[in-house]
Amino acid sequence: MKEIVQQLLAGRVVGILRLPRSDLALQALEVAIEHGLRAVEVTMTTPNALEILQAARQRWDGKALVGAGTVLNAQEAQAVIDAGAQFVVSPILDAGMVETALRANVPPIPGVFSPTEIVTAYRLGAPVVKVFPAVTLGAAFFKEVKAPLPQIPLMAVGGLNAHNAAEYLHAGADMVGVGGALFPKAAILAGEFEGVAQTAEALAALSHLHIQHA
Repeated sequence: MKEIVQQLLAGRVVGILRLPRSDLALQALEVAIEHGLRAVEVTMTTPNALEILQAARQRWDGKALVGAGTVLNAQEAQAVIDAGAQFVVSPILDAGMVETALRANVPPIPGVFSPTEIVTAYRLGAPVVKVFPAVTLGAAFFKEVKAPLPQIPLMAVGGLNAHNAAEYLHAGADMVGVGGALFPKAAILAGEFEGVAQTAEALAALSHLHIQHA
């Protein structure tokens, strides 16, 4: 588990796939990974999410980390882990999800919104805590909360894109998750993947960013 966490933190970016059509999901993931992304998350709201997860894990094993997102409880956590998820992400803090993932030696990344929830998630054993929706709180939130809680790795998710992600990393977020800006639904449904390629390249470059915390 420690190795996966280190890889996630080193890469700094997780691409979050949330599409209404499963037939385009693997294609979208392939473009992102081919253009440098090293961690992707298949959300449970995507049709046939478990099958996509399984196929993605087999296809990119050793090249990119494949996790599951929008995992809301212990049962869903077990299902995605059985399908091969290398990390498990949620928009909420559910103790059952965290415990199930830890038992399987898979990193859980639960979602929180306040300093109290950040600490609660960390005490439950979450190696990284997702702050969601990050854009509602703003980059300054990470600077403020990291001052008293520097030991807790934070992932900023919600409203992030290739243009503002660096701001959150400089402010104190340890990693970011980017969804709609990386996998634009309308463009992908129209068969357009150029935006995915360009955004993936820009986000992949963040792993080399020299961080200066404000």
